[in-house]
Amino acid sequence: MTRGAAHPSTLRAEAVAAVLAGASMVQVARQYGVSKGTLGTWLAQDEMVRTVRTNQPTREERDDHIRTLLVDLVAEHTFTLTAELQAATRPEWLERQSAADLAQLVVAQRDTLIRLLAGLFPPADQHDQPALEPPARASESTDG
Repeated sequence: MTRGAAHPSTLRAEAVAAVLAGASMVQVARQYGVSKGTLGTWLAQDEMVRTVRTNQPTREERDDHIRTLLVDLVAEHTFTLTAELQAATRPEWLERQSAADLAQLVVAQRDTLIRLLAGLFPPADQHDQPALEPPARASESTDG
């Protein structure tokens, strides 16, 4: 097509559909004989494309989401550990366990909790991961 000439609506619809189906913009532009800029304009103007696109979360939003998930994991792990400890203190259960089995249970729970907490409070030298501030202790409170 010549510059400035109107493109048939069927051509436009087919080209947009091809991009939505996964073809690259370069391939589609060549196939339909339009510029990549024209194809980009069609995609930006197409209502279906606008509804398909989603807003990508910012890095800060992703980090906040990860922190929330980690806090939830620590809370669930704490509840599980509490339930296991309550069950493990029953004399009839303890009598059937070997010392090695009990030690293995304690070590597994401790290691899991340490890994979860390390995700919440990574060492300061890890520049890629945001470090959370540890919660203030009651003795550090200024509300006195």
